Amino acid sequence: MTWRMTSRRALIYLGLVYVVTVWALNTVAVKYVFATWNPLAFTGLRFVAMTPLAFLLARIRGERIAFERRDIPLLLACGACGYGVYQYLWVLGLAHTTAFASALLASMAPVITLALVALGRQERVRSGQWGGAVIALFGVAVFEGAFAGHATFHIGDALTLASAGVFALFNVFSARLLDRYTPISLVVISLTLGTLMILPGAIPEMIRQDWSKVTPLDWGVFAYAVIFPIVLTYPVWSYGISQLGAGRTSLFQFGVPVLAGLLSVLLLRSRIEPHQIAGAAICIFGMAISQVLGKVSLTEIWSQRTQGMKR
Repeated sequence: MTWRMTSRRALIYLGLVYVVTVWALNTVAVKYVFATWNPLAFTGLRFVAMTPLAFLLARIRGERIAFERRDIPLLLACGACGYGVYQYLWVLGLAHTTAFASALLASMAPVITLALVALGRQERVRSGQWGGAVIALFGVAVFEGAFAGHATFHIGDALTLASAGVFALFNVFSARLLDRYTPISLVVISLTLGTLMILPGAIPEMIRQDWSKVTPLDWGVFAYAVIFPIVLTYPVWSYGISQLGAGRTSLFQFGVPVLAGLLSVLLLRSRIEPHQIAGAAICIFGMAISQVLGKVSLTEIWSQRTQGMKR
Protein backbone atom coordinates (compact mmCIF):
# COMPACT_ATOMS: atom_id res chain seq x y z
CA MET A 1 0.00 0.00 0.00
CA THR A 2 1.50 3.35 -1.06
CA TRP A 3 1.85 6.41 1.17
CA ARG A 4 -0.92 8.16 -0.75
CA MET A 5 -3.31 5.25 -0.25
CA THR A 6 -2.40 5.06 3.43
CA SER A 7 -3.04 8.79 3.86
CA ARG A 8 -6.39 8.55 2.09
CA ARG A 9 -7.44 5.60 4.26
CA ALA A 10 -6.39 7.55 7.38
CA LEU A 11 -8.52 10.52 6.27
CA ILE A 12 -11.51 8.23 5.73
CA TYR A 13 -11.11 6.80 9.24
CA LEU A 14 -10.71 10.31 10.67
CA GLY A 15 -13.88 11.39 8.89
CA LEU A 16 -15.80 8.44 10.34
CA VAL A 17 -14.53 9.28 13.84
CA TYR A 18 -15.84 12.81 13.30
CA VAL A 19 -19.25 11.36 12.33
CA VAL A 20 -19.33 9.17 15.43
CA THR A 21 -18.49 12.14 17.68
CA VAL A 22 -21.22 14.30 16.15
CA TRP A 23 -23.82 11.54 16.49
CA ALA A 24 -22.93 10.89 20.14
CA LEU A 25 -23.23 14.55 21.07
CA ASN A 26 -26.48 14.81 19.12
CA THR A 27 -28.02 11.92 21.08
CA VAL A 28 -27.25 13.60 24.40
CA ALA A 29 -28.24 17.09 23.28
CA VAL A 30 -31.56 15.98 21.75
CA LYS A 31 -32.39 13.99 24.90
CA TYR A 32 -31.85 17.21 26.86
CA VAL A 33 -34.33 19.29 24.83
CA PHE A 34 -37.07 16.66 25.09
CA ALA A 35 -37.74 18.00 28.58
CA THR A 36 -39.55 20.94 26.97
CA TRP A 37 -39.92 19.96 23.31
CA ASN A 38 -42.27 17.33 21.91
CA PRO A 39 -40.09 14.73 20.12
CA LEU A 40 -42.10 14.68 16.89
CA ALA A 41 -42.50 18.47 16.84
CA PHE A 42 -38.73 18.80 17.22
CA THR A 43 -38.07 16.23 14.49
CA GLY A 44 -40.56 17.74 12.04
CA LEU A 45 -39.18 21.27 12.38
CA ARG A 46 -35.64 19.92 12.23
CA PHE A 47 -36.18 18.17 8.90
CA VAL A 48 -38.03 21.13 7.42
CA ALA A 49 -34.90 23.18 8.17
CA MET A 50 -32.42 20.52 7.06
CA THR A 51 -33.78 19.83 3.60
CA PRO A 52 -33.06 23.30 2.11
CA LEU A 53 -29.60 23.22 3.70
CA ALA A 54 -28.86 19.94 1.97
CA PHE A 55 -29.83 21.46 -1.40
CA LEU A 56 -27.65 24.50 -0.62
CA LEU A 57 -24.69 22.24 0.15
CA ALA A 58 -25.18 20.44 -3.16
CA ARG A 59 -25.34 23.77 -5.00
CA ILE A 60 -22.14 25.01 -3.35
CA ARG A 61 -20.42 21.79 -4.42
CA GLY A 62 -21.75 22.28 -7.94
CA GLU A 63 -23.64 19.00 -7.95
CA ARG A 64 -26.65 18.39 -10.16
CA ILE A 65 -29.47 16.64 -8.34
CA ALA A 66 -31.13 14.12 -10.63
CA PHE A 67 -32.22 10.52 -10.45
CA GLU A 68 -33.00 7.66 -12.79
CA ARG A 69 -36.49 6.15 -12.91
CA ARG A 70 -35.14 2.66 -12.29
CA ASP A 71 -33.71 3.83 -8.95
CA ILE A 72 -37.00 5.16 -7.52
CA PRO A 73 -37.75 2.05 -5.39
CA LEU A 74 -34.26 2.05 -3.87
CA LEU A 75 -34.33 5.82 -3.32
CA LEU A 76 -37.68 5.53 -1.53
CA ALA A 77 -36.22 2.75 0.59
CA CYS A 78 -33.24 4.96 1.46
CA GLY A 79 -35.58 7.83 2.32
CA ALA A 80 -37.58 5.60 4.65
CA CYS A 81 -34.72 3.69 6.24
CA GLY A 82 -32.27 6.58 6.55
CA TYR A 83 -34.73 9.27 7.59
CA GLY A 84 -38.50 8.72 7.50
CA VAL A 85 -39.25 5.50 9.37
CA TYR A 86 -35.85 5.52 11.08
CA GLN A 87 -36.38 8.94 12.67
CA TYR A 88 -39.81 8.00 14.01
CA LEU A 89 -38.37 4.96 15.75
CA TRP A 90 -35.17 6.64 16.92
CA VAL A 91 -36.68 9.83 18.32
CA LEU A 92 -39.56 8.07 20.11
CA GLY A 93 -37.12 5.49 21.43
CA LEU A 94 -34.81 8.21 22.76
CA ALA A 95 -37.76 9.91 24.46
CA HIS A 96 -38.46 6.71 26.44
CA THR A 97 -34.95 5.59 27.39
CA THR A 98 -31.61 7.10 28.41
CA ALA A 99 -29.18 8.70 25.99
CA PHE A 100 -26.59 6.06 26.90
CA ALA A 101 -28.99 3.16 26.24
CA SER A 102 -30.17 4.76 23.01
CA ALA A 103 -26.63 5.16 21.72
CA LEU A 104 -25.63 1.61 22.66
CA LEU A 105 -28.71 -0.10 21.24
CA ALA A 106 -28.54 1.98 18.05
CA SER A 107 -25.01 0.65 17.59
CA MET A 108 -26.52 -2.77 16.88
CA ALA A 109 -27.02 -1.52 13.32
CA PRO A 110 -23.53 -2.81 12.32
CA VAL A 111 -24.38 -6.32 13.51
CA ILE A 112 -27.59 -6.31 11.51
CA THR A 113 -25.77 -4.77 8.52
CA LEU A 114 -23.23 -7.59 8.55
CA ALA A 115 -26.04 -10.14 8.52
CA LEU A 116 -27.83 -8.37 5.66
CA VAL A 117 -24.79 -7.98 3.39
CA ALA A 118 -23.86 -11.60 4.07
CA LEU A 119 -27.35 -12.93 3.30
CA GLY A 120 -27.58 -10.79 0.18
CA ARG A 121 -24.04 -11.76 -0.84
CA GLN A 122 -23.33 -8.06 -1.28
CA GLU A 123 -20.05 -8.31 0.61
CA ARG A 124 -17.99 -11.16 1.97
CA VAL A 125 -18.21 -11.16 5.75
CA ARG A 126 -15.26 -12.87 7.38
CA SER A 127 -15.65 -15.06 10.45
CA GLY A 128 -13.51 -12.57 12.37
CA GLN A 129 -16.22 -9.97 11.87
CA TRP A 130 -18.88 -12.41 12.97
CA GLY A 131 -16.87 -13.13 16.11
CA GLY A 132 -16.76 -9.44 16.96
CA ALA A 133 -20.49 -9.12 16.29
CA VAL A 134 -21.29 -11.97 18.68
CA ILE A 135 -19.15 -10.36 21.39
CA ALA A 136 -20.99 -7.07 20.84
CA LEU A 137 -24.39 -8.76 21.17
CA PHE A 138 -23.23 -10.35 24.41
CA GLY A 139 -22.27 -6.87 25.57
CA VAL A 140 -25.83 -5.68 24.96
CA ALA A 141 -27.16 -8.51 27.12
CA VAL A 142 -24.77 -7.48 29.89
CA PHE A 143 -25.78 -3.83 29.46
CA GLU A 144 -29.47 -4.70 29.81
CA GLY A 145 -28.76 -6.43 33.12
CA ALA A 146 -29.25 -10.01 31.96
CA PHE A 147 -26.45 -11.17 34.27
CA ALA A 148 -26.90 -8.59 37.04
CA GLY A 149 -30.12 -10.00 38.47
CA HIS A 150 -32.31 -7.10 37.33
CA ALA A 151 -32.80 -7.30 33.58
CA THR A 152 -34.73 -4.35 32.18
CA PHE A 153 -35.99 -3.71 28.67
CA HIS A 154 -38.15 -0.64 28.15
CA ILE A 155 -40.32 0.33 25.21
CA GLY A 156 -37.69 2.93 24.33
CA ASP A 157 -35.09 0.17 24.10
CA ALA A 158 -37.31 -1.86 21.76
CA LEU A 159 -37.96 1.14 19.50
CA THR A 160 -34.26 1.97 19.39
CA LEU A 161 -33.35 -1.60 18.43
CA ALA A 162 -35.98 -1.44 15.70
CA SER A 163 -34.43 1.81 14.46
CA ALA A 164 -31.04 0.05 14.34
CA GLY A 165 -32.50 -2.62 12.09
CA VAL A 166 -34.03 -0.01 9.82
CA PHE A 167 -30.77 1.95 9.60
CA ALA A 168 -28.94 -1.26 8.73
CA LEU A 169 -31.21 -1.49 5.69
CA PHE A 170 -30.21 2.08 4.79
CA ASN A 171 -26.54 1.04 4.85
CA VAL A 172 -27.29 -1.82 2.47
CA PHE A 173 -29.59 0.10 0.10
CA SER A 174 -27.32 3.14 -0.11
CA ALA A 175 -24.34 0.93 -0.96
CA ARG A 176 -26.24 -0.24 -4.06
CA LEU A 177 -26.71 3.36 -5.24
CA LEU A 178 -23.32 4.91 -4.54
CA ASP A 179 -21.87 3.70 -7.82
CA ARG A 180 -24.34 5.99 -9.62
CA TYR A 181 -24.86 8.83 -7.12
CA THR A 182 -22.42 10.96 -5.17
CA PRO A 183 -22.77 10.86 -1.37
CA ILE A 184 -24.18 14.41 -1.31
CA SER A 185 -26.73 13.87 -4.08
CA LEU A 186 -27.90 10.67 -2.40
CA VAL A 187 -28.33 12.54 0.88
CA VAL A 188 -30.33 15.33 -0.81
CA ILE A 189 -32.70 12.96 -2.59
CA SER A 190 -33.25 10.53 0.28
CA LEU A 191 -33.49 13.34 2.86
CA THR A 192 -36.20 15.06 0.82
CA LEU A 193 -38.17 11.82 0.56
CA GLY A 194 -37.67 11.16 4.26
CA THR A 195 -38.92 14.63 5.19
CA LEU A 196 -42.12 14.04 3.22
CA MET A 197 -42.60 10.83 5.23
CA ILE A 198 -41.99 12.54 8.58
CA LEU A 199 -44.25 15.56 8.17
CA PRO A 200 -47.68 13.83 8.29
CA GLY A 201 -47.02 12.68 11.85
CA ALA A 202 -45.00 15.71 12.90
CA ILE A 203 -47.24 18.59 11.78
CA PRO A 204 -50.03 17.92 14.35
CA GLU A 205 -47.43 17.84 17.15
CA MET A 206 -45.84 21.05 15.85
CA ILE A 207 -49.23 22.74 16.10
CA ARG A 208 -49.79 21.48 19.65
CA GLN A 209 -46.26 22.36 20.85
CA ASP A 210 -46.04 25.03 23.56
CA TRP A 211 -43.31 27.16 21.98
CA SER A 212 -43.08 29.47 25.00
CA LYS A 213 -41.31 26.65 26.89
CA VAL A 214 -38.50 26.39 24.34
CA THR A 215 -35.42 28.16 25.76
CA PRO A 216 -32.55 29.85 23.87
CA LEU A 217 -30.35 26.87 24.80
CA ASP A 218 -32.95 24.55 23.28
CA TRP A 219 -32.80 26.57 20.07
CA GLY A 220 -29.01 26.25 20.12
CA VAL A 221 -29.34 22.47 20.36
CA PHE A 222 -31.88 22.60 17.53
CA ALA A 223 -29.41 24.52 15.32
CA TYR A 224 -26.70 21.94 16.05
CA ALA A 225 -29.10 19.06 15.31
CA VAL A 226 -30.07 20.68 12.01
CA ILE A 227 -26.60 21.46 10.71
CA PHE A 228 -24.31 18.67 11.91
CA PRO A 229 -25.77 15.17 12.44
CA ILE A 230 -27.14 14.69 8.91
CA VAL A 231 -26.23 17.53 6.54
CA LEU A 232 -22.53 17.57 7.53
CA THR A 233 -22.11 13.89 8.42
CA TYR A 234 -24.22 11.72 6.09
CA PRO A 235 -22.11 12.66 3.04
CA VAL A 236 -19.00 11.62 4.99
CA TRP A 237 -20.72 8.42 6.12
CA SER A 238 -21.87 7.61 2.57
CA TYR A 239 -18.35 8.25 1.25
CA GLY A 240 -17.00 5.84 3.86
CA ILE A 241 -19.46 3.20 2.65
CA SER A 242 -18.39 3.77 -0.96
CA GLN A 243 -14.70 3.30 -0.05
CA LEU A 244 -14.77 0.70 2.76
CA GLY A 245 -18.08 -1.11 2.20
CA ALA A 246 -21.27 -1.03 4.25
CA GLY A 247 -20.19 -3.71 6.71
CA ARG A 248 -16.83 -2.23 7.69
CA THR A 249 -18.08 1.37 7.80
CA SER A 250 -21.07 0.49 9.98
CA LEU A 251 -18.74 -0.95 12.63
CA PHE A 252 -17.68 2.57 13.55
CA GLN A 253 -21.11 3.06 15.11
CA PHE A 254 -19.91 1.09 18.11
CA GLY A 255 -17.97 4.19 19.14
CA VAL A 256 -21.15 6.24 19.59
CA PRO A 257 -22.26 4.70 22.94
CA VAL A 258 -18.86 5.24 24.54
CA LEU A 259 -18.88 8.94 23.79
CA ALA A 260 -22.61 9.25 24.53
CA GLY A 261 -22.12 7.58 27.91
CA LEU A 262 -19.33 9.96 28.87
CA LEU A 263 -21.29 12.98 27.66
CA SER A 264 -24.42 11.81 29.51
CA VAL A 265 -22.51 11.80 32.77
CA LEU A 266 -20.88 15.17 32.10
CA LEU A 267 -23.83 17.05 30.59
CA LEU A 268 -26.98 15.31 31.83
CA ARG A 269 -25.63 14.15 35.20
CA SER A 270 -26.84 10.67 34.33
CA ARG A 271 -26.12 7.75 36.62
CA ILE A 272 -24.61 4.74 34.88
CA GLU A 273 -24.65 1.33 36.55
CA PRO A 274 -21.48 -0.80 36.69
CA HIS A 275 -23.06 -3.54 34.54
CA GLN A 276 -23.88 -0.91 31.90
CA ILE A 277 -20.27 0.20 31.78
CA ALA A 278 -19.16 -3.44 31.50
CA GLY A 279 -21.68 -4.14 28.75
CA ALA A 280 -20.64 -1.08 26.76
CA ALA A 281 -16.98 -2.03 27.13
CA ILE A 282 -17.69 -5.53 25.79
CA CYS A 283 -19.53 -4.00 22.81
CA ILE A 284 -16.59 -1.76 22.01
CA PHE A 285 -14.24 -4.70 22.34
CA GLY A 286 -16.39 -6.55 19.82
CA MET A 287 -16.08 -3.62 17.44
CA ALA A 288 -12.31 -3.63 17.79
CA ILE A 289 -12.15 -7.37 17.14
CA SER A 290 -14.27 -6.95 14.01
CA GLN A 291 -11.98 -4.18 12.73
CA VAL A 292 -8.75 -6.03 13.45
CA LEU A 293 -10.02 -9.35 12.09
CA GLY A 294 -12.11 -7.84 9.30
CA LYS A 295 -9.96 -9.51 6.65
CA VAL A 296 -9.28 -12.66 8.62
CA SER A 297 -11.13 -15.95 8.24
CA LEU A 298 -10.85 -17.91 11.48
CA THR A 299 -11.89 -21.09 9.67
CA GLU A 300 -9.05 -20.68 7.14
CA ILE A 301 -6.55 -20.13 9.97
CA TRP A 302 -7.82 -23.22 11.77
CA SER A 303 -7.67 -25.25 8.57
CA GLN A 304 -4.08 -24.20 7.95
CA ARG A 305 -3.08 -25.03 11.53
CA THR A 306 -4.71 -28.47 11.43
CA GLN A 307 -3.07 -29.23 8.08
CA GLY A 308 0.28 -28.27 9.58
CA MET A 309 -0.32 -30.58 12.54
CA LYS A 310 -1.16 -33.49 10.21
CA ARG A 311 2.16 -33.04 8.43
